[in-house]
Amino acid sequence: MEDLKIEPYQPERDKAQIDLLLHNDNYLLERFYQDEERNKDNILVALRDSKLVGFLSFNGFCRKPEAILYVRKEYEAEHIVPMLINQYEEMLVQNERVEHTIFTCSPRDVDVIGLLENNDYRLYFSSYMMERIGEAFPASNIVVRNYEDDDYYEWDRICELAFYYMRQRVGMYPSFFYKPLASEREGFAHNKQNMFVMTVDNTIVAIGRIDGNKIGIVAVSNEHQSRGYGRPFVQFLVNEIIRRGEEKATLQVVKGNFAKSLYESLGFKEYDYHYFYIKYFRPETRLSAPPDNY
Repeated sequence: MEDLKIEPYQPERDKAQIDLLLHNDNYLLERFYQDEERNKDNILVALRDSKLVGFLSFNGFCRKPEAILYVRKEYEAEHIVPMLINQYEEMLVQNERVEHTIFTCSPRDVDVIGLLENNDYRLYFSSYMMERIGEAFPASNIVVRNYEDDDYYEWDRICELAFYYMRQRVGMYPSFFYKPLASEREGFAHNKQNMFVMTVDNTIVAIGRIDGNKIGIVAVSNEHQSRGYGRPFVQFLVNEIIRRGEEKATLQVVKGNFAKSLYESLGFKEYDYHYFYIKYFRPETRLSAPPDNY
């Protein structure tokens, strides 16, 4: 189509139009802002006669780039989605670090979902976006402190095991397991003011991370689950978000994860729901299961 072009993102030309496109989808808009902050070169826009009719953004070149895509409803039939996907995939296959990618999309985007499936993407999981607006919880007597560098291996163990078994429970295959990484540890050292550990008798039983007003990660160690630690720890994280001046706390929970009932009992309500589609470009190099006695 002669008047349709896929071009690199230019903030002064495109940002306001993307804000308007996503004004009804706060989750995708937040994802776009995060991608823009990381690297504006990771955004492609579709222009028709200088009008922005769609875009694709992703979070960078890594083992698993995560992308979002949106096209104006009136232009979905004009092959814009395949053009954006094809150009994106051409970028991915040239980078040896990339093994697979995941697209996030709304169930309302039926045409986009159909095109992803036609391009060999499959549904990996679906997830609820939840929020809580209200007063802080009463203080509890749990012991919580900020993450320290010496916590890295125990944090990694708790996080990886908890999410590995969660993926198995909800049917997310292949499940996987990450080994500790020096680069990840370095990143944690720069973000420890937003990372917390709950201890009982000097043993770490739960971990959590705050990203702005979002609970980005929360996990209780496998050997300490079903002991009532999750509830007061989530309450602590919510209170910390409120203490920092946020009006609401948000989180994301995979469909089928029994933790959703805990969040609902604490006043979290669903405000959105998204699908996550996956496609592989290279063989999986992550471990398929944790090492024995990890």
